[in-house]
Amino acid sequence: DAATEALFPDSLDESEVGFIPKGWEIRKIESLCETLLGGTPSRTRDEFWGGEIPWINSGKVNDFRITAASEYITEIGLEKSATKLLPRGTTVLAITGATLGQFSRLEIDSCANQSVVGIVASAEASNEFIYLNIKNGIQRLITAQTGGAQQHINKEDVNAFFIIYPGKKLMDAFTDVVGSMFDEIGVLLNQSISLAAIRDSLLPRLISGELEIPEEMLAS
Repeated sequence: DAATEALFPDSLDESEVGFIPKGWEIRKIESLCETLLGGTPSRTRDEFWGGEIPWINSGKVNDFRITAASEYITEIGLEKSATKLLPRGTTVLAITGATLGQFSRLEIDSCANQSVVGIVASAEASNEFIYLNIKNGIQRLITAQTGGAQQHINKEDVNAFFIIYPGKKLMDAFTDVVGSMFDEIGVLLNQSISLAAIRDSLLPRLISGELEIPEEMLAS
């Protein structure tokens, strides 16, 4: 529409990364939003585990979207460890080991371990804007990796990751368009999980003969 079109500049300016739209800025992640490194409550403290707070390990970041916890921790486990509670929608990034460079989006509120950095939205940068910029620039971020036997990047590498920022008005207009798409993905994922649970419950009973499909349904 004309109002959105008017938000786009009609010329380019030269920048340190080449030509970018006039008036847009090169911004570091740390200037737009908060990054939080996870942690693991002590495994020797039984009172830290088995609660109701979701907690993920870096392996979960391989999932397209994170809809379930790896384990659960308690309130005291959250309070007495370095882990942080990340809100739904947060982009999570694995920073070490076999999952280095994998990223995903939380569809639940969850804590994470120390091999995961959460990039939390702000008024200036929405969850959707962050996620798609990480997706677009992940190879550039991985080039910052260091280490010998186990390659890794650190939280400061994530903070220094730059984004070509179009300004808040255009970022908001973009989020208005794609936000509903991201929400629909979450709804469809939850529907898929529910249908899979029903299938897994019914299929063994059908195979064993405990349940039978009525003839009229087979005919249709």
